[in-house]
Amino acid sequence: MELGNSNELYLMACNLVKDYPQKALSWFSVGCYYYCIKKYDQSRRYFSKATNVDGNFPPAWIGYGNAYSAQDEGDQAMSIYRTAARLFPGCHLPTLYIGMEYMRTHNYKLAEQVT
Repeated sequence: MELGNSNELYLMACNLVKDYPQKALSWFSVGCYYYCIKKYDQSRRYFSKATNVDGNFPPAWIGYGNAYSAQDEGDQAMSIYRTAARLFPGCHLPTLYIGMEYMRTHNYKLAEQVT
């Protein structure tokens, strides 16, 4: 996704959903595809589905929050990042994205305080 290879991502997502529809990774990959092509509403739908399939899959939570953040819906993004921080206390990513969201909204003092 970070490389912008949407065609490869699409093919991988299709294969994963076909072969492993019960896995969160499959739906996460579909969400990543839609995020990559900037269809954030659809990406949120699939990130949400991934979190419903497996609530203990951190990448889906981060992707879900990022999809809200990409559409300037900071309150929703922060709520999801905070949920991820509670669910995965040893994971640094939720805290990182909370700080990044504060920076995106020019709230630098709170971004500095995030730990």
